[in-house]
Amino acid sequence: MGHNEDPAARLKEAVAKPLASWREVYESFSPLDLCTGKRRPRAPEPGADFRRAAVLMPIVLAPEGACIVYTLRTDGLRDHAGQVSFPGGSLEAEDESLLDTALREAEEEVDLRPDLVEVIGELEEMYIPPSRFLVRPFVGLLTREAELVLAPEEVEKIFSVSLEELMSPNAFRRVVWEREGRPYEVPIFAVGGHEVWGATAAMTAALLARLGWEPVDATRT
Repeated sequence: MGHNEDPAARLKEAVAKPLASWREVYESFSPLDLCTGKRRPRAPEPGADFRRAAVLMPIVLAPEGACIVYTLRTDGLRDHAGQVSFPGGSLEAEDESLLDTALREAEEEVDLRPDLVEVIGELEEMYIPPSRFLVRPFVGLLTREAELVLAPEEVEKIFSVSLEELMSPNAFRRVVWEREGRPYEVPIFAVGGHEVWGATAAMTAALLARLGWEPVDATRT
C-alpha cells in the first residue's frame, strides 16, 4: 500500500470485494503430499459432516502501517495446538451469528472487547479437514484503545506483523516437513520469528491477494 493512501479506507475497499480466485488461494496453502501429489480440499464434500466456526482477523493501524495480529496457541489445546492462529472457535448455542462467535472468542482469548473492533467485512469460508471446521473469517480494525491480554490457558503469545512485511518477497517460502513418516511441502509466511502456515496462512493470503499480492515462486527449504 502506498504511503499516501489511507490504510483503513484501502482495507475496507479490498475486503468488500469478493476474491474470484479464493478457492485456488486457499488450496495452494494446503500442504502438498509429496508422495501422492495431492492436497487436502478447502471446501467440504457435498453432504459432509462439519462444524461451523469463525475467527477474527484483527488489524492494528500502527505508525509503521497496518499490522495483522496473530496468536500462538498453547500446546495443550485439543484443536490446532501450538500453531499460529487467529482468535476464534466453534459456534456455540448462545451465539446469535458467526460474527458473535468470532467476537466472543476474541474477548475470551485476548481480552478484546467487541466495542473496540470495527468489523469491515468477511472472507470466504474455509474447510479444515483434520478438525472438520468450516471457518468464516471476519476482518476487524482495532481502535487505538485496544490493549490485548492473552488468556494463558489458550494463548502462549500475541504478536503482530505488518502487511508490508507479509507482502515482501522474503516472507513467503515453501518448506518440507515430515508428518507421520510422509514428506509434505508446506507454504508458509516466515515472519516475526514465526512460521505461519495452514488455514491461518491461507486466510492471510486471501486478504493479501485482495491488496495485490501474488506469491513469488518461493525457494523450497
